[in-house]
Amino acid sequence: MLKEVKNLELSRVVVKVPATTANLGPGFDVQGLALNFMYDLIEAEKISGKKVLIEVEGKYADKIPIEPEKNSAGKVALTLQEKLSCGVKIKIFKGIPPGSGLGSSGASAAGAALAINRLFNLNFNREKLVELASIGEIASAGAAHADNVAPAIYGGFTIILSYKPMKIFSFFPSKKLKFILAVPNFSKESTEKTRKILPKKVELKKVVTNISGASAVTAGMILSNPELIGLGMQMDKIIETARASLYPYFNKVKMEALKAGALGVTLSGAGPAIIAIANFKPENIMKIVEVIKDVFEKEGIEAKIYISEASKGAEIIEEE
Repeated sequence: MLKEVKNLELSRVVVKVPATTANLGPGFDVQGLALNFMYDLIEAEKISGKKVLIEVEGKYADKIPIEPEKNSAGKVALTLQEKLSCGVKIKIFKGIPPGSGLGSSGASAAGAALAINRLFNLNFNREKLVELASIGEIASAGAAHADNVAPAIYGGFTIILSYKPMKIFSFFPSKKLKFILAVPNFSKESTEKTRKILPKKVELKKVVTNISGASAVTAGMILSNPELIGLGMQMDKIIETARASLYPYFNKVKMEALKAGALGVTLSGAGPAIIAIANFKPENIMKIVEVIKDVFEKEGIEAKIYISEASKGAEIIEEE
């Protein structure tokens, strides 16, 4: 959430950034959703000189590079360095597991973009902030993609309409919609590598199916229709097919969750997390949660299961 810019000299800004899920099945690099079950905190502080410094705290600190050029928040700061009146130290309090498929690097990049914008009074609009944050994603994914950083900044459900110029369509889905997130303790290849395994050429009929699926997800979000969202999530014939082989548990989890009443199940972003949607009945949601837990236990994989709604976007929670 962007605050009205005031003419005051700030020394420090702290931003709270939600976890996100990208693609939602067929909407590769286009669709994303902010989630309210997990957050990062990003602090930007002015320092003397012109350096960019990175510090990381929290459970996952040892997994996050502190070299600015290798860190998505640092990459954003380096991109803006010439516009800054002094150096900046970015402290990341990491609550979103890195490499989980929940927009961890995107949260760092989005938080840095918003915090630096406020700290140095740069007056960028949200589309410009998404553009900057997407550049930050190069540090972890090897490519500037906005499907995580857009919902992290805008909140709710977002669609990338164009990259050049950056154009975003966004709206906030109903709180009635509940999403089940399974986050396994499972090492995966880097996001950069999970992008490289994707096909370079695709049959036209598969493209048509994916467009239909992405349209169904969008319509379902607008209409608060979990059946329509689930139908769309199941229609990815390109990305999930290529990535499912990276996760030996995925097909079993998907099959059993659908049997238990899930309306749609797919990878969250590049994985290894899985996202599912169910109808509005709490007892049905809990049945699916228990089935997913059971599959992971039988596979010998530790996994945490969460229930989430859509979240508002990154917001400034402290400034001085």
